[in-house]
Amino acid sequence: MSAWLVDTLVATTLLMTLVLLVREPVRRRFGAGVAYGLWLIPAARLAMPTLTTTVERQVPAIEPAALAMTSASFAPTPAAPVDMSLVEQLGGWDSIALALWIAGSGAMLVRTLLVYRRQRRAVLDDSVQLARLDGIRIVRSGAVGGPLAFGIFDRVIAVPIDFDERFAAHQRRLALDHELAHHRCGDIIANHLAYGLLCAMWFNPLAWLSHAAFRFDQEAACDARVLEKANADDRAAYGQAIAKAASGRALLFAGALDRPTTLQRRLGAMLTTPDSTSRITGKALIAAAAVIALPLTASWATRYVDVEAPAAPKAPVPPVAAVAPVAAIAPIAPIAQVAPIAPIPPTPRNGERIMINGQEKDWDDLTPEERAEIRRELAQARAELSKVDMDEVRRDIREAMSEVKIDKEEMRRELANAKIEVDEAMREIDANAAELRRAGQDPERIKAQVRAGLDSVKAIDVDAITRQAMAGVDEKVIAASLKAAEAGLREAERELDRIERKTRR
Repeated sequence: MSAWLVDTLVATTLLMTLVLLVREPVRRRFGAGVAYGLWLIPAARLAMPTLTTTVERQVPAIEPAALAMTSASFAPTPAAPVDMSLVEQLGGWDSIALALWIAGSGAMLVRTLLVYRRQRRAVLDDSVQLARLDGIRIVRSGAVGGPLAFGIFDRVIAVPIDFDERFAAHQRRLALDHELAHHRCGDIIANHLAYGLLCAMWFNPLAWLSHAAFRFDQEAACDARVLEKANADDRAAYGQAIAKAASGRALLFAGALDRPTTLQRRLGAMLTTPDSTSRITGKALIAAAAVIALPLTASWATRYVDVEAPAAPKAPVPPVAAVAPVAAIAPIAPIAQVAPIAPIPPTPRNGERIMINGQEKDWDDLTPEERAEIRRELAQARAELSKVDMDEVRRDIREAMSEVKIDKEEMRRELANAKIEVDEAMREIDANAAELRRAGQDPERIKAQVRAGLDSVKAIDVDAITRQAMAGVDEKVIAASLKAAEAGLREAERELDRIERKTRR
């Protein structure tokens, strides 16, 4: 999210800079309407999502057994608690910057909407409706100094109280044509969207400069729409209407005839009247510029899709008597397992501490709830110990030892059979040596592989496997473990009793 946001704000700033540089030459060559249309390019880039390309990459196939072993080997272990700075606790500088950006944008947008609501109410509270044209109300209000258009759902054109006295009849018509053009061409909606984009870039001075230039280009484009079908007399009257209306302050988001700060520039822009061919050419150039600029400045991301690589084809080998696999060692029958003992809190010695609920604490600092939890664990451990039957453990040990003797003899027989089958395979390879060479195979290489298999069979130490299997069935070890567990329970309970006696004093 943060990477896309930074890319978008930087790219939009570059495009706004470009528009600011070319808008004046474009207006002189192609007209005010084309210059106004240039602002669609940075607006479209600001709303453009990240473009994603998908790349397939081959990975070697993993056997299920190997995958299981890998998962077991790399099982996640709980991370040790790490002291974090205040910035890290807040999510890092990226999160802080994002929060500040959202807060600034939200505050600016809410404040502006409240101001606009107050201004709209001030205009309409003492207004008088004069007419309604195409769903647009025309009202007279003392709160405006010149004609202006505002509203998206309730569309309004407000004129000052002295509108009839200050403006001649043909000037009033041209002024109303200007405000009607704002509504009909969607300029009021564009003003709301432009201000929303300004809120998103509230920290960028270039965005404020671009917003002011956008509003001027909008008014100049609206002037051009009104004068497109006007004659020379109407042009003069329209210029006089603009001069008379250049007083006061327009509403936020409103399209207004009275822009006193831009009066001279607007009158100068009215002198440029490109023909229809130039305007069409300019619009086509805007479309081409958008097609080129948006992909060049877009945020790109790569999504990798892992696909298993095809298995390498194996060269055909003439049939050779297969070496019989060594029979797997029969598993030793498990002895009766001692029921798991619940964890026993360590008895504190020499300032030892206890780990409970993810925190390391002194025993004397335990809360009543934590002491109760430890007692429940001790009771559970004692219940588990009571289930252990040493007579049953001894029977299981005797059965396991007898089965180990049987399994040991069976392993020796399987190993002897494997050696016999390897010898037969070697003889068959020698008998088919000529055919193997014609097929492009090396008989000696195959025999070396078979010998390697035989060596691995010879390396099997039956006695070592037997000792390993019997390592965990020592009756004395099991009895000692049970005795130690019982002693640990008693020590932990005595310590808890000591702490509780201390707390009651």
